[in-house]
Amino acid sequence: MHHAYGIQQDSISLKLQQASALVYSNPNLAELQLREVLQYSEENKEYITWCEAAKQLAILQINAGKFNPAAAELQKAIQISEQWNLLLYNAHFKYLLGNTYHAQGKLSLAVENYLTALRYFESAKVETGLLNTYTSLADVYSRQNNFSRAIEYNLKAIKLFEQRKDRFRLLSTYEQVGLWYARQGQVKKAEESYKKALKLYQELGNKAGIAATYINMGDLSFSLNDFSLAISQYSTANTAVNDLKIIPLQIRSLLGLAKSHAMLKDYELAAIEYRKATNLAKETGMKIELEEAYEGLADLYRSLNDRQTSKAYQSLSNEIKDSLFNDSILRKTSDLQLRYEAEKKQAEIEIFKKEDEIKAMQLRQTNQVKDFFIALSVLLAILIFLFVYFISENRKINKQLKQGLNELEVKNHEISIQKEQLTQLNHVKDRFFSIISHDLRNNLTTMKLYFDLVSNPAYDNASQKDFGKEVAASVQNTIDLLENLLVWASGQIKGVRVEPKKVNLYALAEENIGMLKSMAIQKNITLHNETELDAYLFADANMVNLILRNLLSNALKFTKEGGEVSILSEEFDAYHQITVIDNGVGIDLQKLETLFTAHMNVSTQGTANEKGTGLGLMLCKEFTEKNGGKIWVESEAGKGSSFMLTFPKFLG
Repeated sequence: MHHAYGIQQDSISLKLQQASALVYSNPNLAELQLREVLQYSEENKEYITWCEAAKQLAILQINAGKFNPAAAELQKAIQISEQWNLLLYNAHFKYLLGNTYHAQGKLSLAVENYLTALRYFESAKVETGLLNTYTSLADVYSRQNNFSRAIEYNLKAIKLFEQRKDRFRLLSTYEQVGLWYARQGQVKKAEESYKKALKLYQELGNKAGIAATYINMGDLSFSLNDFSLAISQYSTANTAVNDLKIIPLQIRSLLGLAKSHAMLKDYELAAIEYRKATNLAKETGMKIELEEAYEGLADLYRSLNDRQTSKAYQSLSNEIKDSLFNDSILRKTSDLQLRYEAEKKQAEIEIFKKEDEIKAMQLRQTNQVKDFFIALSVLLAILIFLFVYFISENRKINKQLKQGLNELEVKNHEISIQKEQLTQLNHVKDRFFSIISHDLRNNLTTMKLYFDLVSNPAYDNASQKDFGKEVAASVQNTIDLLENLLVWASGQIKGVRVEPKKVNLYALAEENIGMLKSMAIQKNITLHNETELDAYLFADANMVNLILRNLLSNALKFTKEGGEVSILSEEFDAYHQITVIDNGVGIDLQKLETLFTAHMNVSTQGTANEKGTGLGLMLCKEFTEKNGGKIWVESEAGKGSSFMLTFPKFLG
């Protein structure tokens, strides 16, 4: 019975080897054999065999563009590998799961899985895993325009390759190395690596590898403006992958052919190829490639002076970009990277501490043994002297060790403070640029579209009034955005300095109502200044001015046409209470809880589609509290809002 089981096990191992060899040449047969291996190995609890088969099946499904089934099976594989403590396979499954999310444009999930895999690959020094993960992370950060991170991981990959040339070349099969050199602009090295990869794939009969290498060579030829050669290379790849039904490579080859034909002004053929790539990307959910196809079609129709079609495809491209690279995704990716680095740093610190403890123990043991033999070799008459000397030296060592530990704690504290400061500055920078690139661009795009529309001979002047209101609102939003943004960024970088003095509340309210009067007229909203004429605050005038302007502007944004906005004041013993009331759309209870929170407050569109960044209320809260006051809100959805704030009275 045992002998028969051994024969069956050998047969399954042979079938696994055969299936692995067929993954890139006959995927249908490979899948049938792999599933047979999975069933047998799971029934007999041969989990190493099961994990290897699951890994090959995941690669096959990813090649076929079956990302959701691949992700589901990889989740099961991760659970099994964790249960049986197969850490290497667990890391490989995490990496492959990252690839499925990467292909679908779920970049933050991809980074999370890549970094989890990277932790094991780095600790176990798994070179092929490190090589692939570094390259994948570099690609994600490059797509997010985080070029410093992309360069960091590319350089790590190249350093690993160049340090281990003799042993590592066949493992990498030159393909990834060619990609790194191409990104670094080292064309000759890239071309040399691609040719060696192609030769190796041809010797192995790996059709998918041959196709992928031809696509990479086509990209290199395209970058050198040799479009005819690029077309030849893309065509060779496309023919191969059409037979194998490897969807990601099919899309890449079609995109390469389309952009090359477009450069040679063969727009009709380019459009056909772009649409084929678009259909495949839609079917498989490959958002990054779909966005690239839409972008290519927009450029193509722009070259044909078909602005309407070009604009439609550009809008589709921008919509996908916004879904892939919005603030929350970029921030989550950045947080994942920071958490990975912090955990890595903490692990290194723990290792150093353990090493120091071991060295200290060895040092103490050595000194004790040394002193012991010295004591035995001397005369009894000087035994007391030696004993006193030993105790004195031991105290001195302890004192030095204590002093060294204190210095180390001080340095660690300084490093921790510097890290917090650097993290805060990075958040300021990321928030600053994301607001500029997204919100400011949206407002400017609205104005540009209006002016493009007005300049169109077919434009109907009868609708100009409504569009004019939208442009005016967009301009006002841009002004508010820039002013709040500059105040916020300056405060974050330089700090906020408060200079309190006597301030007439009625005059400031009247001044801000005058500034916002045009906005109120456009929406037929009545503004009331019901503050007391003799209400004097002891506060920073510029900060009070900014607070009133933001609260009144927000009230106008969220009040419908024909509504009312009022600013009132009430005097108490030591302070004045100011209230800004509107009869607008109100605020949901859920949003009230995070209204003044800087990192959670997400701006809502006004009644005339006005937009903001969520900075205004955060600045109002910060400036009110710095002047010794407080701010709160009472609101109900559909019934308007009342923002209340207090400032100290001027008692001079």
